[in-house]
Amino acid sequence: MTEEPKHARFGDREERRIERSRVLTMKYGKQQMVLIRKRMQVENWVEEEVTKLYGGKDENGVELELDDLLALDTAQQRRKFAYDELQKHFCPASMDRITAFLDGLIRQLAAF
Repeated sequence: MTEEPKHARFGDREERRIERSRVLTMKYGKQQMVLIRKRMQVENWVEEEVTKLYGGKDENGVELELDDLLALDTAQQRRKFAYDELQKHFCPASMDRITAFLDGLIRQLAAF
């Protein structure tokens, strides 16, 4: 007698994604999920943009934590904190690209 596994199996990735989404929705309310997704989008955006600033290097040492940035009171403090973090790790990008990133970062953080 062959025993069947006691866990659910899904045929493809899309079904698994939908199931995970349903489980997350059950754990958190809609508003909380909106905030979680928004935060994840901003974190992903920051990671992608920093990687671009470092010429595609994922291992650049930059750790821009949203909690640290949001704990600062003003946009100017947030900009300086992010700029200092980039410079601490010798960002090779031009000042124009760094400024564009910082402008985008401040816009992204303003939504919180």
